[in-house]
Amino acid sequence: MNTLNSILTPAKKALVSSSHDIDWPAGELPWDRITLPVISPNGLHAIVQLGKTPPIALLCGNTNAPVQTTTIELHALDPIRGRRIAPFTIERSGLLLGRSANNDFTLVSAPNGDQGRWIGKVDWATGALRWIVSDDAINCFPTTNELGSLAWSRRSQEENRFHLVVKTQSGQRVIDDGESDWLLPCFVGQDRLRAYKIANGRLALVEFDLRATNPILTSIALPILQSGATRAIVWQIATTNPFSPSSSSHAFYDPVRNRMVVWQPREAVETIALAQGSVAAAPVSDATWLVTTANRVLRQNPSVDDGIHIRNRLAIPFATTSAKWTHFLLIPDGNRLKIRAINLSQ
Repeated sequence: MNTLNSILTPAKKALVSSSHDIDWPAGELPWDRITLPVISPNGLHAIVQLGKTPPIALLCGNTNAPVQTTTIELHALDPIRGRRIAPFTIERSGLLLGRSANNDFTLVSAPNGDQGRWIGKVDWATGALRWIVSDDAINCFPTTNELGSLAWSRRSQEENRFHLVVKTQSGQRVIDDGESDWLLPCFVGQDRLRAYKIANGRLALVEFDLRATNPILTSIALPILQSGATRAIVWQIATTNPFSPSSSSHAFYDPVRNRMVVWQPREAVETIALAQGSVAAAPVSDATWLVTTANRVLRQNPSVDDGIHIRNRLAIPFATTSAKWTHFLLIPDGNRLKIRAINLSQ
């Protein structure tokens, strides 16, 4: 090696650089050890839920008793220098963190007992909270996209079954088949919506074309469980992995295969099983995936069982829309989450 180094010289005008790390610090967030933060697509903002975590029956929409044990904080992230910036605390307690955001706002909900569950919009820039759904129904699992469209699951106080409500620039409409339980919707781009469906104990992930007059008639579905499906199971499947609305492929934890599975509708291979024991995954622009197991992070090509090691410890990957920090790695450290940025476009 010494001989080679003495012979080989860089080409003229070549840029020579070296690095010990392929990722760098982008911030740090407080953590209740259960609820993952929601991060804006550009990676510049994050919102966290702190305090005693409400029971799963409340989180998944089975009950609606008011809570006073949670606090919501907004954090500005610094993916360039990794500086810590003082957070902003929302004055109202008892809010539940949504699982979706765009670059302008994020979403929360407030269980109000007999007065329903409301949905609020939190402005990233000011921290202002504005109620956008405030009736006496149980309105759960709000989601948005880059255009500010809104979708959520709604049920009346009397009926223990959720249907979907979608509100876009074209107006508001209901998606429902009259018998199934529709949970945790998420937008795919501007014209498609996905949601989990429970019917007779069976669980499926369903995609709707919002351009259709009746989206139910043109929907496509991926079966996940053939029996034993509950709202609690759906909540755990849907909220333990950040969803990337910029990708048409959908990664979720499959409780039957005990690993992350990628659903890619309309492709020749509809589902792909990621690494054995994987618990989280985020898409990369070249069709590979950042995949997390209990003790490592790897970059996996779906055509092979293993991949390139990124880190030798657990970290939850999050795909951003930035060309400079394409992904974040959320690393648990006690009651904090350390955030490392990485650029996988180079």
